[in-house]
Amino acid sequence: MRMRLKLLSQPAQSPARGFTLIELLVVVAIIALLLGILLPSMAAARKSARASICASNIRHLALSNIAYATEHRDHFVPAAEDFSFHGNFNVPINMKRWHGQRDDFNEPFDPARGPLVEFLGRDGQVKQCPSFIDYLDTAGVDAGFEAGAGGYGYNQQYIGGRYDLAQTGGIEPDNTTATTTAVMRPQQTVMFTDAAFLQHVNGEPQFIAYSFSEPPRWASGPGTPNPTIHFRHRGQANVAWVDGHVGARDIDFSVSYQPHSRVTADEAAAIGVGWFGLDHNELFDLE
Repeated sequence: MRMRLKLLSQPAQSPARGFTLIELLVVVAIIALLLGILLPSMAAARKSARASICASNIRHLALSNIAYATEHRDHFVPAAEDFSFHGNFNVPINMKRWHGQRDDFNEPFDPARGPLVEFLGRDGQVKQCPSFIDYLDTAGVDAGFEAGAGGYGYNQQYIGGRYDLAQTGGIEPDNTTATTTAVMRPQQTVMFTDAAFLQHVNGEPQFIAYSFSEPPRWASGPGTPNPTIHFRHRGQANVAWVDGHVGARDIDFSVSYQPHSRVTADEAAAIGVGWFGLDHNELFDLE
């Protein structure tokens, strides 16, 4: 009897209680708030990682070119040694670039046959910039024939060619390249940059790969090239200088694309192609 009374005197246990709708909504709101805070940080971290990989890639290119010069009587690799017009019909040969070679004008360049292959490491390929992903890469003259350049452009006017001597030097500017000793300010002279070319496709500007980093002015005469330095890393472009060091630069100005497309200077700058520095060739020239 005493045992029974003791049992009856214990308070009854309340049934298990679940979350109310309000509590669930509060938890969901907190999770959404945390995701809203964390996701932009994660996206920024991914972009920073890609920019770092790109900087490593472009530095590898610069060091490969320096190594090439040590094996070729101090001359840097030609940007496009047969780029000029030749023959009676002014037909460009244009079968060789610093990043590859081809046998037909409508084919893409084969990176396995590029002049830097032996200096580029294990597979002899130019590594692709991980941030250069939204571009046309179909074969043909108007699209991805330069895709093997990895999203990088070479200083063709002064380093990979001597267009600055084209009018006065009596030389072929394509197959005459700069020597390491000719560059007076190697730490302030561009060798490679992130690069791309804009063209209109179905009324919209789109990128194609482009293997030259053009200066603000043509080295061989008057006029302005279409801008090709691509500021793809949150408004910055990676630049490899002749001494082998790499740095990121902000866009400072741009110009309209003529006559290849209908992109204005403001559109080009907003999309991310233009130049850093001042509006002259000091950072590309050898002197």
